[in-house]
Amino acid sequence: NMHFELILKYRNSVTIVFSILLLFIVLDLLYPIKNQKEFSKQIHAKDGTLLTAYLTSDDKWRLRTELEEVSPELIKAVIEKEDNLFYWHFGINPASIVRALYKNLINGEVKSGASTITMQVARLLEPKERTYSNKLVEMFRALQLEMKYSKEEILELYLSLLPFGGNIEGVKSASYIYFNSLPGKLSLS
Repeated sequence: NMHFELILKYRNSVTIVFSILLLFIVLDLLYPIKNQKEFSKQIHAKDGTLLTAYLTSDDKWRLRTELEEVSPELIKAVIEKEDNLFYWHFGINPASIVRALYKNLINGEVKSGASTITMQVARLLEPKERTYSNKLVEMFRALQLEMKYSKEEILELYLSLLPFGGNIEGVKSASYIYFNSLPGKLSLS
């Protein structure tokens, strides 16, 4: 039977893929990803205007940023600058990893990174020293994020956690603190 011959021919490949998936599932159960970081408590007026916000317990100005609060131009610029294949990969861009590893090995030092937006979210949720072993953990966490959240939710997390100097995190926090305005009302410049 032709199907049986195909199964036998690719048995090792199927076994490897199945083993990797099983290992991922076990590791995902043993080491679940942290869901969120704490966001600043906010007080709004009846019309929705932000009156005040409070520091988080880790002394950060961190306001949750939703995509509809940010101009489409800013979202496009962030994706183009940080991860132009964001909507096409599964949290890891293998070509970028190979390219960065090659450049770093040739130069004898870290010259190029390979972090996707999803990998950056993983690092922002669980900051660690930048080492190759921690990069592997980031990749694992990126896969977990991609399985748990939609691309839009990952982008919202990224825009909410991105550092903007000092204790300011997130596009919305930076927009209010630096420009006293909602992020959607700012020009791209």
